[in-house]
Amino acid sequence: MHDYITRVVFRYVLLFILMYGFYIVMHGHLSPGGGFAGGMVLGLGVLLYFLIYGLRWRDKLRFLPLDIAILTIGLGSIVEGVKFLLPHKHGPVGAPGELFSAGIISVVNLGIGLLVASTILSIFYLIVEDKK
Repeated sequence: MHDYITRVVFRYVLLFILMYGFYIVMHGHLSPGGGFAGGMVLGLGVLLYFLIYGLRWRDKLRFLPLDIAILTIGLGSIVEGVKFLLPHKHGPVGAPGELFSAGIISVVNLGIGLLVASTILSIFYLIVEDKK
């Protein structure tokens, strides 16, 4: 797509789309949303970027989001597992209603969100490669 107005408008809108996606991911245990819903917003925002600006960065970013998501899920799972081995008064639990009120479940939500976003991009890559 070579529409100048679309590129300029989306350049400013993309930041808000990604911020909203991360907000949904990080506040998933406090409100409706979480890793899947926020990952969909993040993935579709990046997909819209690729549709508007072209696929120039496709080969460099192909497996990076998936690798980061798997690492984040693994680290979050290890930390959540260690939390259960500690006594309750030493575990990372905050006050109800705060961002870290459920311990560090936000880290796991972040990993799931990145995994969903990278899955959306991987499906798009497979469809684009199929049409070549």
